[in-house]
Amino acid sequence: MLLILDHQSTNPDWNLAAEEYLLTHFTDSVFRLWRNAPSIIVGRHQNTWAEVNVPYVQQHSIPVVRRLSGGGAVFHDLGNINYSFIEPKPYGEESSGTFKRCTQPILSALNHIGVEAYLSGRNDLLIKGMKFSGTAQCQVHHRVLLHGTLLYSSSLSNLGEALKGPRSKFTKRAVPSTASPVCNISSHLSDIPSVEQFMDYLADYMRSTYLNMHLYEYTRNDLAAIENVASAKYRTKAWNWGEEPQFSRQTEVKTIFGALQLYFDTDSNGLISRIRLFGDYVGEMEREALEARLIGCRAEEERLVAICSASSPLP
Repeated sequence: MLLILDHQSTNPDWNLAAEEYLLTHFTDSVFRLWRNAPSIIVGRHQNTWAEVNVPYVQQHSIPVVRRLSGGGAVFHDLGNINYSFIEPKPYGEESSGTFKRCTQPILSALNHIGVEAYLSGRNDLLIKGMKFSGTAQCQVHHRVLLHGTLLYSSSLSNLGEALKGPRSKFTKRAVPSTASPVCNISSHLSDIPSVEQFMDYLADYMRSTYLNMHLYEYTRNDLAAIENVASAKYRTKAWNWGEEPQFSRQTEVKTIFGALQLYFDTDSNGLISRIRLFGDYVGEMEREALEARLIGCRAEEERLVAICSASSPLP
C-alpha cells in the first residue's frame, strides 16, 4: 500500500522533521507533496557556513535547515514544490536505480502535459538543458527516503543570492562548484495553472499511476511526535549550522561522487595534523575513516585528490 499524505504546513523545520518521523516510524510506503516558505535547506554533510550567504539570510530572516540526505544546498520558496518517496528499500537496488525509479513518475506527469523533461546524470531533472529539479536520498535501516525539488514559479534571483557562499575562503587551485542553469516549469507551459493547481494535478496523476494509493491524515500522536522531532533537532543551531570550522588551511577536492571541502592544520613538516571534511556528495561516506587516512598525509593537492578519489560513499 502507498500512502499519500495531506498536510499544508509550509514550515521547513516541521516538514523535515515529518520526513524523519515517516522514515523511522512508518512501515508503509509514503508519497508526499509539500512546500516550504522561503528557506535554505542544506545537505547532511555540508558546512553551512561555506554554502550560505550569511549576511543575506540574516537580513531577510531566511531560516536555514539541514536535511537528512546528502547533496547540495537548495533554496525553497512557495513557488517550489517538493516531493518525497519513503519506502522499504528494494532488495539489491542501488541508489542510482532508486533515483531513476522514483523520478520516472514525475517525468511522466510532466511529459503528459507536453513538458519534455528528462533525467540527466545521476540525480538532476532537466528541461532543454536547464535544471528544474535536484534529488537526494538517504537510508535508515531498511527504509529509504528520496526527495526532490520542482522549481515551478520560484524566485530565481533570490535563489542565486541566498546561496552565494564564501567560496573565496578556499584555495585558488581548488575546483569551484559549478552552478547549473535553472528554470521554472511554468515557463514551459502555455496554459499556466497556479502552483496549488499544479500540485493537485501531480497528486491526481500519482493516484492514476498507483492504484493502491490511499490518503493518510496525520493522527494527533503523529503530529505530537513530529513536533518533538522538530523542536529537539530541526530548530536547533547545533544541527542546522554546527560550529564554524576553525582551521589554518582550506581547500576543495572534486571527486566522481561530489565535492569535498577539506579544513585542516599542518605541522612543521607540512603533514596534516588535524582535519575535518564536509561536502555535497550523495550517499553515506565513512567520513571519519577518510579523515583518519588523511592524518599524517602531506598537504599536496595531487596527494589529497588521490586519497579522496579512492574513497566512495556507500550505496
